[in-house]
Amino acid sequence: MDDVLPMDDVLKRSDFAAYRADLEEHIKKFALGVKREQGEVEEILGEILDRLNALEAVAVPGASTGGGHLPWSLRATEKDWQDLADWIDWLGRHYAPQLHLRFWPCWPAHGGVVEELAALRAAWCAAVEADADPARAGSELAYWHQMWLWPTVERIRQNYMFSECETDHSPDRPGRPTDTTALRARVAEAETERLRLENARYAFFAEVPPGFTVDRPDGLWRSADDETWEYLSLLDWEWHAVEKPPVKREILHPLPAERALELAADRQSWVTYWAHHTDEPDWRAGMPPTTVVRRRRSPERVLDEAYGPDGVWEPTDAVHDFLSARPSDPPHLVEIDATEAARLTDGDIGL
Repeated sequence: MDDVLPMDDVLKRSDFAAYRADLEEHIKKFALGVKREQGEVEEILGEILDRLNALEAVAVPGASTGGGHLPWSLRATEKDWQDLADWIDWLGRHYAPQLHLRFWPCWPAHGGVVEELAALRAAWCAAVEADADPARAGSELAYWHQMWLWPTVERIRQNYMFSECETDHSPDRPGRPTDTTALRARVAEAETERLRLENARYAFFAEVPPGFTVDRPDGLWRSADDETWEYLSLLDWEWHAVEKPPVKREILHPLPAERALELAADRQSWVTYWAHHTDEPDWRAGMPPTTVVRRRRSPERVLDEAYGPDGVWEPTDAVHDFLSARPSDPPHLVEIDATEAARLTDGDIGL
């Protein structure tokens, strides 16, 4: 008899069991509702993205300045313009909105208004075509009225000088052009930050064999994990991976990333220039050089070039012949800096 519960406790447990069953039923209904609504939300989002993609193909802001795309006003044919005008006139007659929401007759003279209206009509055409499906009749046009028609009308009246044309057309007053100095500065800042983030994971090293210094090394290296190494090619100015540096670690000196990037950007400091003379007697006699030659020492190979008469750098054996002194009549080279090389080539020493 000890395990028999009092009557009050039995009632409480019964009430709790009923409450629990009811709660579980509500939770199941809620979960089913969430799942159903989630599917509807995903379907609506998909439709919105499709419409945005369609509108983006019709009007691309700023596309008239390049990029291979033109705004609607520059792509449209005479018939396209007339179709848009007819549609705008129909819209005004059919909807007859309040005076402050109407489109003034001078709308073709306002560039931004034209692009807005062309996009509005494109969305309307898409909605009409979609509603041709009996299963969706009315839904697309209802959406167009709610999301595109009146928001576009309000936006045009609020954001453009179009509202000043109630009695007579008032020409647009274009905004001031972009500050090119500020633009160049911002681009440079963004590039600097991009490079900083890109190279944050690397340790940089200057290759300093005998005859070179950390300020003017013979090469640049970087490593992300002390096992994977990359060198800066002095031929294409890109980083190339190798299994391990083909140089002794003793001549690799650590560099701050900022300094390494400064050295990498100063391409002329990696090039040795010589004034090319036919022979030493000509040079001693004060004869001008016949051309300019240069050498770039990169881990993949050494590249020697001479400045040709047509303004193109071409491969040459002159540096090898001069330094080896094996040929019977080697040329005579006098080392010069990049500034003197530019003067001798009329300023054209581009890498």
